[in-house]
Amino acid sequence: MALWTHIQPTVTLLVILSILVVAHEWGHFIVARLFGIRVDDFSIGFGKRLFRICKRGDTEYNVRMLPLGGFVKIAGMEPDEAPLVAAKDKMLGKPNPADPDSKDLPFITENIGDGVPYTSPDGFYSKPLWQRALVILAGPVMSFLFGYLAFCLMGWTVGIPSGKVLSRIGMVSPGGEGQRIGLRTGDVITAINGQPISDGKQMIAAINGSLGKTLTLNVRRGDQSFTKTATPQTAMDSGKPVIRTDVVTPGTVGVALGLETGDTIMGIGKDKVTGTEEALSFLRANAGKAVDVVVSRPSSDDPISLHAVLPAALTAAALPALNSHPIGVLKIQPSSEIKHLSFRDSVAAGTNATLSIFAHLGEMVRQPSQIKENTGGIIFMYQVTNVAVKNGLVEEVAIMAQLSISLAIFNLLPIPILDGGHLLTFLLEWIRRGKRLTDQQQQAFLMTGLAIIGVLFVLINSHDIIRTITHQVPQ
Repeated sequence: MALWTHIQPTVTLLVILSILVVAHEWGHFIVARLFGIRVDDFSIGFGKRLFRICKRGDTEYNVRMLPLGGFVKIAGMEPDEAPLVAAKDKMLGKPNPADPDSKDLPFITENIGDGVPYTSPDGFYSKPLWQRALVILAGPVMSFLFGYLAFCLMGWTVGIPSGKVLSRIGMVSPGGEGQRIGLRTGDVITAINGQPISDGKQMIAAINGSLGKTLTLNVRRGDQSFTKTATPQTAMDSGKPVIRTDVVTPGTVGVALGLETGDTIMGIGKDKVTGTEEALSFLRANAGKAVDVVVSRPSSDDPISLHAVLPAALTAAALPALNSHPIGVLKIQPSSEIKHLSFRDSVAAGTNATLSIFAHLGEMVRQPSQIKENTGGIIFMYQVTNVAVKNGLVEEVAIMAQLSISLAIFNLLPIPILDGGHLLTFLLEWIRRGKRLTDQQQQAFLMTGLAIIGVLFVLINSHDIIRTITHQVPQ
């Protein structure tokens, strides 16, 4: 059992990656077949063939040795793979009798023989440009649809974590007090300073209100129980302290917004303004306009969104009395009860989850500094999967859906070798009025892609290794 606990994340990640790549390749496959392009091989895995599942029509369905996804072999693309093979050989310094300089690492290409053109009507390059582009585009589209459907069906099938907040830890974020004292995903906080903890809201409230104070935590981990001592640190967001605003007297504007005494304002407006002066200034500046307010309320486990139109004239007496203060955190995220939804609500939740990924992507584009912290390679994916495995099937499905959408986005980047790179060559072909790149141009293009992917691979995985060594990974 202990051995399985260690290898389960690896097996889970391999299964997830295989499913995602097979879904991606199936997109290429189905559109190729739709346009009458022959597909010779649809394989699960890479490397040596272990066995053939079956053969239907011209397509063999195989299982191969390395369980890291899969591929489709589309008829007519083989000649265009010759520049890729030659480029790889040059990158690896393999000798080529026809090229005396093949051991050198060139940035331009030479001496690559012309491939024999594939002239059969069911070949890839015998088809119109728009059909070839759709075959390539189908992979990322299928990856996106797979991830989106997985998100949409979660609430209806396995459920989503949207119920009552629990005192069970769902993740321990790196660099926080929780990680320092050795808390892990799956730990349950049973008491704080001798006070029994019944749910997650009580746990978080006790931690938030104890900034800088010493807390004694009673923790249950499986069959073991032990005590930890922690001191909540100031919650930070984008380098600034997180400020919570308690509503003391809602007043006229508070009533208009739907605020209740005891609400904690978590943010006002799109920028989630929280500080007292900032919040009051925002309300004054938006007199007569519609505003959105997000609050936490003792009677609700989830944040509540309020939307209302402010009065046209805001006097000092009409503004709510607010009391702001920083909060303490251990940088732990509590789990929530799994809640099953109706089909309609599940689709709505899945749509929101998908949109949040693109919103997060937009934030990274606006703030490039976040890219480094929010990207990772195979090591980081293993670490995230390890946390998901501890949280159960729901988290595993969520990770699979998120990775599938991420795979779609990544593959659309205009980098040679990726699907986006193929689409770029098709765009060039269209601009050149049907004139394709020569073998030499293709090899130069592909070598550029190999170099870019190689650099990204080294940088991303080096960052993963550094994060692992310095314990900056979720626990």
